[in-house]
Amino acid sequence: STVIGLLIGIPAAWSMAFVPSKRTKDILLWMLSTKMLPAVGVLYPIYLLFIELGLLDTRVGLTLVLMLINLPIIIWMLYTYFKEIPGEILEAARMDGATLKEEILYILTPMAIPGIASTLLLNIILAWNEAFWTLNLTAAKAAPLTAFIASYSSPEGLFYAKLSAASTMAIAPILILGWFSQKQLVRGLTFGAVK
Repeated sequence: STVIGLLIGIPAAWSMAFVPSKRTKDILLWMLSTKMLPAVGVLYPIYLLFIELGLLDTRVGLTLVLMLINLPIIIWMLYTYFKEIPGEILEAARMDGATLKEEILYILTPMAIPGIASTLLLNIILAWNEAFWTLNLTAAKAAPLTAFIASYSSPEGLFYAKLSAASTMAIAPILILGWFSQKQLVRGLTFGAVK
């Protein structure tokens, strides 16, 4: 879901950063405001939509929801990184005959690698930790770790030993990934903050 979000987010953030309109700030604020909406407020319509489209308890449906809930953060973060790249570099590439595709692939993307990497890592963490949507839109076929951990809560009580072991195993990959990519993550999150 994070990779699909990046494939959508990079062109969207590029267009907002380098071809701004009068409504760019309004669109960005609207996108960010969607993250402030309580998820339970849109659960029922999305649940009914998933039943209608046959996406309930499927990996495609879960990937779609996780991508859409993280897409505003992806675009917002990438927009701030792209705004820090000097426009003169892109103008020079255009003067040298670079097409739009070449401009994004060979000039903009390599310069924004720290920002793209930190956006990718943050969204992997957000998707990995998502419990609300995974518990409500999956049952058995597409259930991720959060549904597996929640299965240790039963009417008979909590199975603390199994719950602790499953939770430790669930956080281990993200903890290791964050530890090894700490330098890249800090560099990307502070990109453009200090001049």
